[in-house]
Amino acid sequence: MEIRMILLVVILAAMVHASFHLSISVLTLLSGHTLSKKKSHLQLTKLSMSLVFGSVFATILIFSTFAYFAGIFYNIAFSKVAWAVLAGILVAAGISTWIFYYRRGKNIQNSTELWIPRSMAKFLNERASKTVHSAEAFSLGIVSVLSEILFYFASLAISAILASRVSPALQFAILVIYVLISNLPIFSIACMISGGHPISEIQAWRNKNKRFMQFSAGLGMIILAFITGVVIFMPEFLGVSL
Repeated sequence: MEIRMILLVVILAAMVHASFHLSISVLTLLSGHTLSKKKSHLQLTKLSMSLVFGSVFATILIFSTFAYFAGIFYNIAFSKVAWAVLAGILVAAGISTWIFYYRRGKNIQNSTELWIPRSMAKFLNERASKTVHSAEAFSLGIVSVLSEILFYFASLAISAILASRVSPALQFAILVIYVLISNLPIFSIACMISGGHPISEIQAWRNKNKRFMQFSAGLGMIILAFITGVVIFMPEFLGVSL
């Protein structure tokens, strides 16, 4: 496949990944609890950035693991049937995102409640409220990324598989592009919080735009499934081959 097409798929997949909000929700929880305890601005910045680094680390680890095993087993396991399954998972994940990603909270004001089980939400809230060390914030970042893997699994897997088909230098470039784009929202919000931007305004913006982000994530996965299907089953249509 041409490098331009691979980059297009990777960028779209990373944007889909960036559309999910659990890491940002945990970040705002952590920051809110830290501010409520009258901690220093330096402590707030350390905890926020540690959570971001945890998110980045988890993304690198998952992507690299997928790419490594794809490189080993591609010629054995990845037939057109396997690609069709991945495309089908993308469509299913896109529709599931539209239907299930947000749910109505117990009260009308709890309007940014995500799909995660309430027991997990309670756990994350408790851990965020008790977090005082950078290592704890780092682990929260890892957990938040792993918790949403059901939604972005297929898009990340396709990007990692395509990365395994190019040279090592391009593999590294693709990894960097994916990690930077997928973690740009949480990094930007961490910078805003560290810079003194009110968390209430960030939450209000998220609440106002959450349905757009939800729709965009679902649509992005369906578009990605269509592109994957065209490339795999009708490569002559785009003049590419895998």
